[in-house]
Amino acid sequence: MIGLYARARRMLHRSGVFRAKRLPRPVISVGNLSVGGSGKTPHVLFLAKWLAGLGLRVAVLSRGYRRKSRGVVWVSDGEGAQASAGEAGDEPALLAASLPGTAVIVGESRYEAGMECLRKRDADVFVLDDGFSHLSLERDVDILLVDGTMGLGNGRTLPFGPLREPPGHARFADALVVTRCDSPDLKERVLSGLPFPADRPAAASRMVPGALVGRDGAEVPVPVEGEDVAAFSGIARNERFEETLKTAGFRVKVFLRFGDHHWYTPRDLERIRAEAGGLPVLTTEKDLVRIPGQVPFPVRALRIGVEFVSGWEDLSRLVLDRIGRSRTE
Repeated sequence: MIGLYARARRMLHRSGVFRAKRLPRPVISVGNLSVGGSGKTPHVLFLAKWLAGLGLRVAVLSRGYRRKSRGVVWVSDGEGAQASAGEAGDEPALLAASLPGTAVIVGESRYEAGMECLRKRDADVFVLDDGFSHLSLERDVDILLVDGTMGLGNGRTLPFGPLREPPGHARFADALVVTRCDSPDLKERVLSGLPFPADRPAAASRMVPGALVGRDGAEVPVPVEGEDVAAFSGIARNERFEETLKTAGFRVKVFLRFGDHHWYTPRDLERIRAEAGGLPVLTTEKDLVRIPGQVPFPVRALRIGVEFVSGWEDLSRLVLDRIGRSRTE
């Protein structure tokens, strides 16, 4: 049913029966075909920081998945937080905390969120978080992420597989990034199973551990020799975080798994404290923003960044070309 619905939506939008709205600024979308775990948030962060580094005023638009609010909400006006993780959703809260100087706005309608942004704060470009299936907003570049280690699973849509749209819809993307990809062979294997046009940019990226960050935003480097730690996470694929910690040199003695987007309760925190047994406690940045105010133990998050292995030149050239073209129209 999900697959038929997705095909019908695409057909109706492409035929003009449903018309997408266009913001008066260029829109760069980052999204995927599957449910969770492809690295959207780190890639949105990477693109937003890169564009801001070029001197552009960037604003991020997001739905705010599982937020406890409705309508358009300012998560950050670029000068500081305007909403909690509960009001905004964990991913937008993380984006706001990681992108000082960048506006982050959530809304069911990303068009309305974008227009609200322009009424209060100008922007040169919008980065659309998780936007591949948000067809009601036009975009200048549609970047599709595909996890190199998982691919598209069994290639079937929900509830029989992990996909929100059929694999064939990869052909609607302007560019593709194979994430968690360390080798050209893996990239080619993923691309060989997709109907993605060969004349469009196809890049490969990998996730790289960064510093440890506390709830106050202070960073400390990862210990060179590693250390024994306890850890917990509530993300789409918890096992990946455990493996990332080990790759970064930590010896994970205790690891607690929670459901995706889990909001931690005092009881959860007491359980984590008890099972950690005095070990340093680590988690993800997404989990860090879902922890309530009082925590009975010190906790830090391992910051994860993005590094492009191949194809960045073509991808960045496409993005800048489309931004320039949009601004002159």
